[in-house]
Amino acid sequence: MPNTPTDFFSQLPQEILVRIYSNLGLKELLNAWYTGRKTQQRAVEQVLFAKDALEFYPSQIKILTILSRARSIFNGDNDYLNGLEKKFSTKMRNPQLSFSDRLRGFKLISSIRLVPLDITLIISKLNEQDPVTCKAALICITTMVPALETNALSALIDPVINKLQDPSVFVREAALNCLTAMAPALGKKTLAAFVEPVKYKLDDQDRDVRQAALVCLATMVPGLEKETLITLVEPIRNKLNDLWGVCQALNCLTAMAPALEKETVATHIEAVKNKLDHFGWEVRKTALNCLATMAPTLEKETLATLVELIKNKLNDQDWRVCQAALHCLIVITPALGKETLTAFVESVKHKLDDQDWDVRQAALDCLTAITPALDKETLAAFVEPVKDKLDDQDRDVRQAALECLAAMAPTLKKETLATVVEPIINKLNDEYDSVYQTALHCLAVITPALEKETLAAFVESLKDKLDDQDWAVAALYCLATMAPALAKETLATLVEPITHKLNDQNFYVRLAALHCLAAMAPALAKETLEPLVASVQNNLKPHLNVSDAALHCLATMAATLEKETLTTLVEPVKSKLNDSSSLVRETALHCLATMIPTLEKKTLATLIEPVINKLNDNVRDVRQAACHFLAFLLADTESAPKIEIDSASLNTSEALLIYVVSDWIKQINNVSIQAEATPQLEQANLHMF
Repeated sequence: MPNTPTDFFSQLPQEILVRIYSNLGLKELLNAWYTGRKTQQRAVEQVLFAKDALEFYPSQIKILTILSRARSIFNGDNDYLNGLEKKFSTKMRNPQLSFSDRLRGFKLISSIRLVPLDITLIISKLNEQDPVTCKAALICITTMVPALETNALSALIDPVINKLQDPSVFVREAALNCLTAMAPALGKKTLAAFVEPVKYKLDDQDRDVRQAALVCLATMVPGLEKETLITLVEPIRNKLNDLWGVCQALNCLTAMAPALEKETVATHIEAVKNKLDHFGWEVRKTALNCLATMAPTLEKETLATLVELIKNKLNDQDWRVCQAALHCLIVITPALGKETLTAFVESVKHKLDDQDWDVRQAALDCLTAITPALDKETLAAFVEPVKDKLDDQDRDVRQAALECLAAMAPTLKKETLATVVEPIINKLNDEYDSVYQTALHCLAVITPALEKETLAAFVESLKDKLDDQDWAVAALYCLATMAPALAKETLATLVEPITHKLNDQNFYVRLAALHCLAAMAPALAKETLEPLVASVQNNLKPHLNVSDAALHCLATMAATLEKETLTTLVEPVKSKLNDSSSLVRETALHCLATMIPTLEKKTLATLIEPVINKLNDNVRDVRQAACHFLAFLLADTESAPKIEIDSASLNTSEALLIYVVSDWIKQINNVSIQAEATPQLEQANLHMF
């Protein structure tokens, strides 16, 4: 008789185990893997590596990394590891993966096949005198950090540190950004070795370099010993008087506070407190966050001296400062009594009707900030007074009221929410764009919580407004905002009237219609989308904003369309790679990237050269989009296309990056999975997890 659930499951056939584990969520799957025996682990792996959703990718990397470093777990069966690696490589083709996600995947496959990334070319570029080339190499390293093993990172530290003395401001800043990216992956001894060179840059003549040095030190803090941190306190505190580095200095002190002695933290209070009245809202907000981090180490008497100052910030002109003040009070009040916060509620409510618009706005901002700390009944009592402010004569007050309703929405009952939708929709025709945009955001927050019947009624009223020239644009953007919350049947009824708007004479209407279709596309059936392609494609030619929206719309449709339909779109989209607008060029690249999983290899081959040309585009966002496209192609490690880049044209970090990664993939494909690791090496590897 089995004694435990694990013993019971171990008796079951593999097929039954797989069926059982297929019904588990990610957390339960991982728990079963870590606590189960080999039979259960193999079943969990079969389930885990069959998952395509993005949320499973980090766990797939982690489990496959453990298996590759401790092969006795699966009895050293290289064929089994090879099979899992092939399954994992298909996950790297997920269009939703970021560039760094893919690099982590490349790193894992290369470590399984024992093919480290060759950084010789990158180091040679670092040693060139041309600052543009040198900066490109540093940015390339910064991007590639997720793909680099510890020994490769260690080999790069000295060459990068040397660049801190470069005559070029841009090179010095790029070197600091590079060290910032490397810091979390380095050991304490390595980090301690470059504290001094970075600290020295706190007095650089260039403000951007000083800021980058502070950001770098803040990133290094978790890996530094207390003795090293103490040497940084004074130089960083001095930067509180640097007009351009004060926020970064406060962030540094925030990162250091938990590791410092109480007495040391207490000496910073006055300097940080003085920043609560700084003219910059970001500084005031960062100072409050810093005080919140310091609070747990402070004595009651010290905390008591801060309360009034922080309470005053609840009336700050900027709602983000109000929010930070609230957070700070929430941290402090457990030691002083929660009545401190609730005493403000009634006084705030009275201020909503103040004769001065800035006081009304401040009251709304304050209410937005304290919303998370109030109970449902108290919040419900504020709905009507806040709703009344949607018709305030001042636009800033109207906008603040919308922001307040958005903050309150998650805690309100559905019936209460339904009463605010119509007044919010009316703000879509506000004469000020900021109010209109905030109304859209507010609707995006509220609509998922509404009843289906309530939503359907609002959809019908908006549909009726599509032929009203005064309302068409607002109605389309409103429907786009609501789209994720609408049932497929409701969306299907909107397709025809919205498609009709793609031919409207007013380009703002066409733009809004494309935006709306893009929001709806992921939920629409193939049969519904296919007839829309021609109408969307016709909008590739006119005004650049419409052209950009059409490309974005096609990108959202791509995953659902037939291969033949997508193939016909390749040429018209490819032609946009040379558009005069960088925004259109960038969106065209993103659009083509969404087509990669569906297109034939011969079709993809026709795109490689024009996309490679974009690696040297004069706009960085376009270069990065080209880089993303080519990395997506290379993710198919088994049959990655041949990407040839002339070594003489490696003028940008993106071109250098793709050149190095492409060569790396070729090397990986030339090597089979190596023999089983030694038992001693396995034990060392397992200790890493």
